[in-house]
Amino acid sequence: MKILVYPHDLNMGGSQTNAIELAAAVTALGHECIVYGRRGSLCTRIEELGLEFVESPDPGRRPSLSIARDLRALVRSRGIDIIHGYEWPPGLEAAAAAEGSVDVAAVCTVMSMAVAPFLPRSLPLVVGTQQISATEQARGRSRVHLIEPPVDLDHNGPVDDATVAQFRRKWELSDLPVVVVVSRLVPELKSEGILTAIETAGALGRTTPFQLLIVGDGKARPAMEAAAAQVNEQLGRRAVVFTGELADPRAAYAAADIMLGMGGSALRSLAFAKPLIVQGELGYFRTLTEETADEFRWQGWYGVGEASTSGLRRLESELAPLLSHAQLRAELGAFGRRLVEEFSLERAAKRQLAIYQDAFATRAQQKRQLREAVRSFSGLAGYHVGQRIARLRGNQRTDDFNAEPVASRGRSERPTATSTSSDGPILWFPGVGWDTLAGTDRHLAMEIAREQRIIWVDTPHSVLRRRDRVLPAVSHPHPNIVRLRASTIAGVQRPLLRDLANRRRASAARRYLAGEGLLPSAVIASTTAPMLDLIDDLPGRRVYYATDDYVEAASIWGVSRQYLSAARERNLHSADVVLSVTRELGRHLERGTALSRWLPNGAELGRFAGIETTEPASVGLAGPIAGVIGQFNSRTDLSYLQAVRAQGLSLLLIGPRWFTSKDDDEAFDRLIADPDVRWIDELPPDQLVPYLHAMDVGLTPYRDSVFNRRSFPLKTVEYLAAGVPVVATDVASPEGLDARWVHTAGTPAAFAALAAEVAAAPRDRAEIRRAAAEHGWDARAKELRTWLSREGE
Repeated sequence: MKILVYPHDLNMGGSQTNAIELAAAVTALGHECIVYGRRGSLCTRIEELGLEFVESPDPGRRPSLSIARDLRALVRSRGIDIIHGYEWPPGLEAAAAAEGSVDVAAVCTVMSMAVAPFLPRSLPLVVGTQQISATEQARGRSRVHLIEPPVDLDHNGPVDDATVAQFRRKWELSDLPVVVVVSRLVPELKSEGILTAIETAGALGRTTPFQLLIVGDGKARPAMEAAAAQVNEQLGRRAVVFTGELADPRAAYAAADIMLGMGGSALRSLAFAKPLIVQGELGYFRTLTEETADEFRWQGWYGVGEASTSGLRRLESELAPLLSHAQLRAELGAFGRRLVEEFSLERAAKRQLAIYQDAFATRAQQKRQLREAVRSFSGLAGYHVGQRIARLRGNQRTDDFNAEPVASRGRSERPTATSTSSDGPILWFPGVGWDTLAGTDRHLAMEIAREQRIIWVDTPHSVLRRRDRVLPAVSHPHPNIVRLRASTIAGVQRPLLRDLANRRRASAARRYLAGEGLLPSAVIASTTAPMLDLIDDLPGRRVYYATDDYVEAASIWGVSRQYLSAARERNLHSADVVLSVTRELGRHLERGTALSRWLPNGAELGRFAGIETTEPASVGLAGPIAGVIGQFNSRTDLSYLQAVRAQGLSLLLIGPRWFTSKDDDEAFDRLIADPDVRWIDELPPDQLVPYLHAMDVGLTPYRDSVFNRRSFPLKTVEYLAAGVPVVATDVASPEGLDARWVHTAGTPAAFAALAAEVAAAPRDRAEIRRAAAEHGWDARAKELRTWLSREGE
C-alpha cells in the first residue's frame, strides 16, 4: 500500500512524533509511507528514519480547500491508497481529498483529549484513549479504533553513562534527585501542572529537596520561567532548570530519577525504566503503580482532579515517597518498563496497518454520504462562528479540543440489576437459530442446562417459509432447554421490518414467561439485535456476550453498519455484565458502566475422546500434512496457505467456500488444483475426527483485519482438543492457550517455515489433549455461571 501521512504540524509534539514513527514502522512492514506537511523541527527525524517528505502549500485558514486540492493531485500522481490526517484539520482535508477519488481512502487520528464533533462519522477514526473510544462509539461513530501513543522501544531505551554524564554537566544538574518534565510549554493542558511542579520544588526545597528539569518550549514558557526564577532565588540554587526544546530528549529521560508527564511523553519515560507521576489538570497527579495501571489504560495518561488549588498538596504526597526511597523508584521503574511493552511501536504499526486495509476495502462506504456531509459542514461552520465570538471576547483557546477533555467526565455508575431468585431460568437471545451449526452460544447453553433451565429464543423466522411454518413455537431440543420461535413477515433485515421482528422476539419471551409464571434469573444476549434494551423491564442480571465484533462484520454479512453499531450500543447501555471472546474486543466494548470480563471460546472435548485409537482418514496426500478446518472466505489469507504448500507440505482443507472477491475465488481455485492439496466441502462435526487425526499440524491462516484481531477462532482450540499442534497468523489471539502447542508468525514465509518445523517435530497427542482440557465448554460454562452470580464482581 501507499500511504500519505499528514500530521497537523511538524514541530516538536506528541501527535506528530507518533505519526512519523508509525509511518516508519508501517514502512518496515513492506509498505510505502510519505510524510506531508509544512517544514518543522521534526523534518530531521523524518530524514533520520529514511522517510520521503513532501512539503505542502501554506494552508492559511484551516481546514483548507487548497490543501485538499494538493492532496488530490498527489493521490493521482503518486498512486496513493490511504491519506492519513492527524488531528481534525488534516482529517477533514484528507476526507475532502478522498471524496473526489475512487481508489483512495481517508483515515483520521485524533490524539487530543476530545474529538471534534463535526468530523464525518463515515471517516475511520483512531483515538488515543479507551475512554474517548467508548465516548465516540456511544455518540454514533461505528468506525472507531484505539491506538495508544506508541513507543519505539528500540529508539527509546538505555543511554550510555558517558552521554548521561555529559548531559548532567551541560545543564548543571546536582546530586539531588532529578524530576524531569518533557513537554510542550503551552497554556492548554500543560501549563497548570508544570507551574504546580515549580511551586512544589520551592515548597519541598528545605525538607525533601530535588531538582526540576523542564525540557520543551512554547507560549507559556515566559510565565513558567518567571515562577522558576522566584523559586531559585528563594532557595539560593538552581532548583528549576529549563533546557528549551531538544531535538533528541533521550538523555533527559535517562538522567531522570522521577518522570512527570502526560500522554506520549509519559509513556516514553517508561521505556527508560523511570517511575512516573502522571500529570493532568485541576490538581491531578497520580503515580503509576500496579493498582493504578487500569485507570490509565481507561482514561489515558492524563487525568482531571477536583480543583487546581489541590495540586500542590497532591503532588507533594506523590513525590515524597519516591524522593525518599530509591528502592521504590527502582521497583516502579521496572514495573513501568514491563507495562510499556503493551504500547510498543511494532504492535501499534500492525494494528494501524489492519485499519488501513479495512479502510481501503470499504472506501466506497466513506463517500457520497450527503447527510453526513451536511452535518459535518454545519458543525464546522458553527465552530468557526464560536471561535470568532471567543476571539472578540478575548478568550479564544489555541488547543480548543484539549481544553474540554473527555477524561473530565469520569466514569458513569454501573446500573444495578433488578434482583430475582437464582433458581429462575436463564433467558437467552442467541445470534443464530438452534438448527444452524452449533457455535459458542449453543455449546454454552447446553453445558449450563446441566444445572439450570435455559429458555432459548430463536432468531425470528419468516411466515412465508414453509420449512419454518411446520416447526412449533415452543419445543424442547435438548434436556432442560426450551426453544421459543417468533414468526414475522419476510424482509427481517429491512429497517422497519427488522425492528418489528426484534419486538416480536421479545414478546414471545414475555408471553412464555408470563404463561409459565416464571421470572428469569439472568438474560443473556449474544446477538446483533438490541434485545437487552427491548426487555429491560424483566428482572435478572443482564449479560451482553460478544462472540465477535459484530460491527466490523457488517461488510462480511452485508448488514447495515449503522444498525449494528446502534444496536450494540443499546445492549451495552442496558448490560450489567459485558463478556467478550478476546481481551482486545473487551477493551473496545468497555463503556465504564458494566462489569467487563473475558470469556473465550472453548472446545467440545468429548467429541475427540479416543482419537488416538481412531484410524486416520485416507486423504490421498503424502505427509507431512497441514490442515485447515473451517470456512474459507474473506477472513482467510490464502497467501499463507500458498506459502505452506511452497514449503513442501501437503494441504488438507475442509469446509465450505464463499469468497466475495473474484481474486480470492480464483486464488482458491488455483490452490486446490494442486495435486498435493485436497479440499473437502462441509462435513458434519461428528465426521471430522479421522481427518484431524490425519493432520500433522493445524493452521489458522487469518487475514490481518480489525475483525480478525478481535476474534478467538474456534478452530484453534478444536485442533488442540484433537491433539494437533497449531500454527496461526499473529492476528488470531492465542491468549490463554498453551504456548508449547500454539505458535504464531506474522509473514507467509515465517508461517510456512514454522508449519514445516512443527509438523516435523515429535509430539505427544495425548499431552496436547491434556493441555486443552481446561478449555472445554464445561470450563467456560463454569466461568459464565460465576459472572451470572454476584460472586463474579
